[in-house]
Amino acid sequence: MTNNKKIFSCCISFVILSSVFLISDNENKLDSSRLDSSKIDETLQPLLTSNQTAFEKVQAMADSNEMKLFDKAIPKSLQGIDLNIALPLDRNGNLIVGMELKDLFELYLSAKGEESLDDILLRIQNALAQQLTSPALEQGYGALKRFIEYKVELANLEQQQRDENLSELESIRQQKQILATLQQKYFTPIEGEALFLAETEYDAFMLEHLTIQQNKQLTSAEKQQQVEALEASLPEDVRAGRESAMTPGKIYQQTEAMKSEGKTSAEIYQMRAQLLGKEAAIALAQLDKQRDQWQQRLGTFNTTYESISVSGLSETDQKMAVNALLARDFNATESIRVRALSGI
Repeated sequence: MTNNKKIFSCCISFVILSSVFLISDNENKLDSSRLDSSKIDETLQPLLTSNQTAFEKVQAMADSNEMKLFDKAIPKSLQGIDLNIALPLDRNGNLIVGMELKDLFELYLSAKGEESLDDILLRIQNALAQQLTSPALEQGYGALKRFIEYKVELANLEQQQRDENLSELESIRQQKQILATLQQKYFTPIEGEALFLAETEYDAFMLEHLTIQQNKQLTSAEKQQQVEALEASLPEDVRAGRESAMTPGKIYQQTEAMKSEGKTSAEIYQMRAQLLGKEAAIALAQLDKQRDQWQQRLGTFNTTYESISVSGLSETDQKMAVNALLARDFNATESIRVRALSGI
């Protein structure tokens, strides 16, 4: 899977989990009106219209064998990326709606902003036509239409306000109920499991993680013990990916702790080399040196600037002195940064 596809697969889960939706029913039942496409916010309705327009247009193009005539230049963000995602079929030639299809959709949709939604949808539909035939082709078109409508409803739900009477955990749990109902609306159980099982499991993990962290009955040590047990329950590939993603943050925290303890640069280098390798440790040591030099230069400037401020010079002369100081010690880009940091 390309980096773009990984990012988009993760983004959906992250956005969904971090957004909380208002549910008005006091008995925790879902408000079905919120899952009705006719209730879509007016700012999002054009997206559904564009989807329907492109869907109808591609039907006409397919009927006249014009699909291969869609040859607009690929957006810059997609250039150099392998767009050839093979879509699986069952033994009867039916399209299997799973992660491959979702990856294809998300990859092309990542170009939103570079070209219109109409063109993106036609581009996806053209990609489907390049490798699928009936009945899989029509099934691919239908899945795309459902996928776009699903994402539009997600965006609509994310715009709703949070019920301030609910705790964070209660809000997230109710939001997950809405999400599950929305997925059931657009996808069959088999499709839903193939498309969202990994995200659902990870969301459940993050919710349990948050539950542990907010449990006031547990000590810090007990929380740490339960979190470690929870992380150990993750599949090996997920756990490895999570540890890899968290490594830079952990190393930064460890570095800051070592600095506060008075550890030497050599000791910090050894720690980094053991965790990241010598090449990365050397690069980070060089970055530390550059940051230290910058802080020294900035400190010298601030000291001189303070002297100028209390020198008794006129405001005009002070500005001239500061400008001369910046021109002497910093290049144009650095001067802008110094002014921003110093509030000049």
